[in-house]
Amino acid sequence: MTDQICLGCIDDCFISYIMKIKVKPEDFVVEEILKIKPLKSGPYTLLKLEKKFWNTLDVIDFVARRMGVSTRLFSRAGLKDRYSFSTQYLSFKGDFTKGIQEKNFKIIPIGKIARELDPSLLKENRFTITIRSLEQEEIERVYRNYFEIKEYGLPNYFDEQRFGSARHRQGFFARLLMLGHYKGALKLLVCYPCQEDNQRLKKFKKFCAENWGKWEECLHLAPFEFRKMIGYLVKNPKDFKGAIKMLSKEMLNLYLLAYQSYIFNQVLNLIVKNYGIGISEVPYSMGRFIFYRSLKDKNFIEKLTIPMLNEKVVLTGYLEEKIAQVLSEEGISLRSFCLSKMRLRGVRFKTFFRPAIFYPEDFFISEFQNDEIYQGKKKLLIKFTLKPGSYATLLVRRLFL
Repeated sequence: MTDQICLGCIDDCFISYIMKIKVKPEDFVVEEILKIKPLKSGPYTLLKLEKKFWNTLDVIDFVARRMGVSTRLFSRAGLKDRYSFSTQYLSFKGDFTKGIQEKNFKIIPIGKIARELDPSLLKENRFTITIRSLEQEEIERVYRNYFEIKEYGLPNYFDEQRFGSARHRQGFFARLLMLGHYKGALKLLVCYPCQEDNQRLKKFKKFCAENWGKWEECLHLAPFEFRKMIGYLVKNPKDFKGAIKMLSKEMLNLYLLAYQSYIFNQVLNLIVKNYGIGISEVPYSMGRFIFYRSLKDKNFIEKLTIPMLNEKVVLTGYLEEKIAQVLSEEGISLRSFCLSKMRLRGVRFKTFFRPAIFYPEDFFISEFQNDEIYQGKKKLLIKFTLKPGSYATLLVRRLFL
C-alpha cells in the first residue's frame, strides 16, 4: 500500500503537493528500542519479531493458533503498521525455544525477561524513511521546514493509523457506546466497509448491511474477531449490548482509544490556532491537522500536556475551556466517559497526559537523489528517533508544507 500525501492550505492559500511513502515496505523501516535487556532466565521469553505486510495483532493471533495456545500468553510494547518493515518485540509467558519463519515475518527467541512486555518498557522508535516522487524545486522548502521543526517541533497529533476503526467516516463506535446507542454502535462495526479492509471483511460488512438481522447467515461469513459476537446474536437477536460485550477486551479498548485520540486532536487544533504563527491546514480522514511554523509562547507550549479524557479527569484553567468546547461540539460530557452500565471488566477509558508538541531526535535528511521507481522524480531519505506515541507520518506531512 502506497500512502500519498497531497493536499494543504497555508494562511488560506490552497496548495497541492504529491509525495509517496510506503511504496514498498523497505521504504518505511521502524525499529523498537526497549528499556530492558534480555536475561539468561526468567518467567517470560523475549521474542524479536521482524515483519512486513502483517500487523502486530494478526501475527500474534496466527502464532497462537499455530501453537494451540491462548493469545493472552503474548504481550507487546507497541503496535506496528502492516505497510512497513518493522522490528519489534513480544513477550511469551513460559518457554518459547524454537523460532518461527513465514513468508513475511519471523520470530526469534532472544532471551528471558522478568515481566511481560507493555508500553512502559518501550524507550523509543527509530525510523528510516524513503520519500518518493518528489520534484527538484521542493528542495528549498524541505530544508527550510527541517530547520523549523528542529527549532519549534510540531503538534503531537494522532495520525491516520490510530483511526482504522472509523475510516468509513460514519462516526466513532465509542461515542455511540457512551450515549447508549448500542444498535448504532454495532452497525458501525459490521455494516460499513472501508477501503483499508481486506476483501473478506468487506464482503462480510456488505452482507451484514444488506441482511441485518439474519444472523445465522452472517455467521457463515464472519471473520474470526466477530464470530463470537455474531454467534451471540444468533441466540439473542435483539441484545446488541450483550453482543458488543462478546468482542475481545483488546479490540474494545482500541475502539475507545481511537475516540479519545480524536478528542485530543480536536483540542490540540484549538491550541495551535491560539499559539501558532504561520498556520497551515492539512486534511486527514477525521478532519484537519493544523500546523505552525513558529510559536508565540514556545516555553508554555513545550511544557503543555493534554489529558486523554475519562470521567475522573479534573480540568482547570486554559485547558478546561478548550476541552469543554470540543465536548460540547461532540454532544457529550466528562460523565459520558463512564461505561459502568456496560459492566465490561478491563474495558475503560484510561487517562494519561500527552505532550502537546514533540521534537524528533537524531533528525537527519539526505541530499535529494534520483528516484529509480518514478522516473524523472527525486527521492529523499530521512532518519530520526521518536518517543513512543508520536507519529513518523506526521513529521513527513510537516516536512513538505
